Amino acid sequence: MNLTICLVAYNKKFTETVSYKQLISFSSVVKKCLNLVVVDNGKKNYTETVMPSDFLSMKYYFNPNLHERGTRVAYQYVLETMEDYWLMLLDDDTELTEDYIQKVLNELGNPEINAFCPLIFDGEVQISPTQSETIKNLNFPQKSGVYIENITGISSGLVLSKKFMLGIKEFSKEFPLDYLDHWIFWQLRNQTKKIKVIDEKIQHHLSVQHLKELSKERFITIFTSEYHYYQHYQPEQLYSIKKKYVKMIVKAWLKGDFFPGKALIKIILEKK
Repeated sequence: MNLTICLVAYNKKFTETVSYKQLISFSSVVKKCLNLVVVDNGKKNYTETVMPSDFLSMKYYFNPNLHERGTRVAYQYVLETMEDYWLMLLDDDTELTEDYIQKVLNELGNPEINAFCPLIFDGEVQISPTQSETIKNLNFPQKSGVYIENITGISSGLVLSKKFMLGIKEFSKEFPLDYLDHWIFWQLRNQTKKIKVIDEKIQHHLSVQHLKELSKERFITIFTSEYHYYQHYQPEQLYSIKKKYVKMIVKAWLKGDFFPGKALIKIILEKK
């Protein structure tokens, strides 16, 4: 059974991304099982780039939508055009391993599983998968195994059955980029679908782990999406989110940095 991979590229040529370099380094045996689709949300169109011939297939698509350039539009495009039964979501800064791909390929015939994901680390910290019944996700990482509850994670490296995705019709337009991954895991849990965590460690740079590196625009979009997600999908955690924001506001103000506080207060007030 083959696998379609949706690689989402942004601010650099896709051939220069970490994820693409990992993919092309894999053995020809593995690549012949992969239908790779690069969806480019960047500013420059690289359609004329010569594509490698050792994948089962490879397609490049430059996103013409000037208003939506996040992961959702990329995932949706591939979901609607793919022929395989399984779809892997992949950011451009994930150090995917051949062992993980091979383990996934070996599992694709399992009719009981609707999603697979690896153990993802940012340095020494496991960032995915984690428990979902707390906002302090990173303090409660999940181990390899099969889950139907209390699990969430990031979308990069996540493999979904096309049958499951068609059942929920589309990737939600509520989350063009941030927290789309939490929404996907919420859908899986809500429908009691089995998620198998593969025992394979992968490195990934998670922007929310490095707040000082974020632009003001990215800070606002991330926390707006976070608040929206908990308000509408896990309202039982909304009080904890507000407490978290208050602590962030006080900490920032004590340092003389007034932007985070103003941004978070505005998010809370506008989302009531």
